[in-house]
Amino acid sequence: MNPLISAPVFVLLAAGLSGCVTAGNPRADLISIFMDQFMKCYVVPQQALSREAPVVEIRLNLDGSLAQEPRVVRGDPASVNAQAALKAVKRCAPFHIPASITHRHAQWKVMQVTFEP
Repeated sequence: MNPLISAPVFVLLAAGLSGCVTAGNPRADLISIFMDQFMKCYVVPQQALSREAPVVEIRLNLDGSLAQEPRVVRGDPASVNAQAALKAVKRCAPFHIPASITHRHAQWKVMQVTFEP
């Protein structure tokens, strides 16, 4: 029996990315670029009985590698959900950064991602 289920829902927030995407939002394209990558790496633990949605801060270098260890900024860092979120970020790194957005590093170098089970 597989102890993991895949059903991730993400909300990107913070320094450059916003969970509220509007047609006039110049950062809207960044959300889909990173969401696609998170979806491939995040696995919701079956034992995640709570609906706790940890928020993880991610800091990236220009090449998509982690500038520092990801950290839980909201929620219990020791929870199963938070640990799965941290593992997902590390599993995804380095992130693929399209050449078309490298000049916008200031908009995506710090992200806060909500990992909803």
